[in-house]
Amino acid sequence: MRWILYIVILALLFLAPLERVDVAKLLPIETVAVYEEAGSVVMETDTKHKGVGKDAMEALESLKKNTPAIVYLDTAKYLVVAEEVKDQIAQLRGQLKDRVCICIADIRGRVKEASKYLQAHGNLPENKSFQNEK
Repeated sequence: MRWILYIVILALLFLAPLERVDVAKLLPIETVAVYEEAGSVVMETDTKHKGVGKDAMEALESLKKNTPAIVYLDTAKYLVVAEEVKDQIAQLRGQLKDRVCICIADIRGRVKEASKYLQAHGNLPENKSFQNEK
């Protein structure tokens, strides 16, 4: 009886729909900047791609839609949020790994350069331990 159950479970695993992703189509993002511009939240990456929305999640969806490659935030190492939108951090924390370092600064238009700076000077709190003071 146990063997029949194992065979059924194994068979169901092969029937489960999987969305295969070509690794070559993934966009390797290292640094993500979030800031406000003209009343909207902007999400900019070190690859010079941008998404705009009324909040951080909408900006992320816009970024995914407007980028030719697949946006995969699990590769990000740094999240840099401008002071005026630091309340958006809570929305993004669930989208990022625990090891992502979070910094409060405005780096609009200089995300690639800031990425290099953060690598050299970064002693920043990680996502898992970040405390957002209001």
